[in-house]
Amino acid sequence: MSEAPTTPAPEATPVEAPAPAPTPNLREMADLWHVPMTDSAIKQISGDGEVTPERANAFQQYLQTAAQGLYPTFAPQLKAGIPTSALLEPYRQVAKQVMGDNFEPNFQTDPKARMALEGNIDPQTGRPAPMSLSQWTGHLKTDPSFGWMQSEQGQAERQAMLQRIHEAFGGK
Repeated sequence: MSEAPTTPAPEATPVEAPAPAPTPNLREMADLWHVPMTDSAIKQISGDGEVTPERANAFQQYLQTAAQGLYPTFAPQLKAGIPTSALLEPYRQVAKQVMGDNFEPNFQTDPKARMALEGNIDPQTGRPAPMSLSQWTGHLKTDPSFGWMQSEQGQAERQAMLQRIHEAFGGK
């Protein structure tokens, strides 16, 4: 009887331990939910810099609740776990379309940009409410402090209007 040829057993690949999860960045978490916080408050929460998963989760819950109070018209979406920054993304994109790709509205600290969140009135409650996207577009174009008339799009629309006026009065 002949023996069957044997194949060598494959070498065992060493299993690496998974890398530890990165320490959550509390500043990024606060910014994601658009909850204004000072550096000293962040430091107080983070303690010695090592943020446990339990502390990060508790902070996340705090931010979610605080955002619901700060942005009551978004409260149902915030309560469902959608961060404020995601809810503001359409406003950010419209602002970039109107003002140019380099424009970045700061909804947390710039009162002009905060108008996107507070520049309308909820007819049921009488409380401030977010602007519609068309109202936001108009706000960007009519508030001179945004500088829309100096933007590329503003200049193009100005030239087109001047051309229409010139043609209306018989110009060629």
